[in-house]
Amino acid sequence: MSKQENKNFGRFHSLRNYIIYGVLIVTAGITVQYAVFSVLAVKQKMKTFNQQVDTSLLPLNDKVMDSVTIDLFKKKVFLGTRFQMSKNDSINLSVNLKDSVLQLELKGVVLKSTKITNFEIDQVFYQLKPATYEHLFGKHSRATSDLSTIIKIPIVVKQAPKDTTEVKIQTAAIDPSKTAAVHWMLKLDKEIVLKIEGSDQFTGGDWWTEKKFWLHQDMENFNYKLSETIRFRTPEYYPEIRLAVSEAEAKAIYRALPNRPFVSIRL
Repeated sequence: MSKQENKNFGRFHSLRNYIIYGVLIVTAGITVQYAVFSVLAVKQKMKTFNQQVDTSLLPLNDKVMDSVTIDLFKKKVFLGTRFQMSKNDSINLSVNLKDSVLQLELKGVVLKSTKITNFEIDQVFYQLKPATYEHLFGKHSRATSDLSTIIKIPIVVKQAPKDTTEVKIQTAAIDPSKTAAVHWMLKLDKEIVLKIEGSDQFTGGDWWTEKKFWLHQDMENFNYKLSETIRFRTPEYYPEIRLAVSEAEAKAIYRALPNRPFVSIRL
């Protein structure tokens, strides 16, 4: 290799290194920026919650409560929201994380109750002061939007059978192994997201449908936060409550709810 070729190769090698280092530095900077703005988003949400608290509730923030008092306080708040919902004429959703129970209610009557097998809540909920808790959960929330892996009202079109053979075909038992993954989420007017996952160990549901649904939501959220942080803007943060019930119950509850149900939550 000639001296000129060696010189050109050296220049190319240096340029390549500069590009690689530049990409790494930019990536590291965006990563740090994303992390910082994500933390700021949580703090901003807490500040917003605290600013929205009714002045009449502020003395609650100064009270020091033991575990028993806190439990009774949350129970009182939950009963109050359920009483408020009982005045509505539509079916409502009651989420009791203390007793791990998810319920459909109408006029204060429990129509359906199912066991919550698992749940997770964002850490921000553990930092709520009594007045902020009262503000968020002292009045029932209303769902502003919903998203699901299944349609809410399935439409089945059937033709009248021509003979007994077609009758047998139409009334044949459905294979229980052929089930669809049931996952849905509600965005509440209190800027909280409620995620319900149908999860059965041996249900035969579509594993990829579940992963694809939640992955799509995570990617949309990530892209939104990234675009905001790149512009040096604090992204909007919506704390989440995630819970799991059986797929059959998840489907039944979702389809029984109206389009914009009222929701009461007890942490």
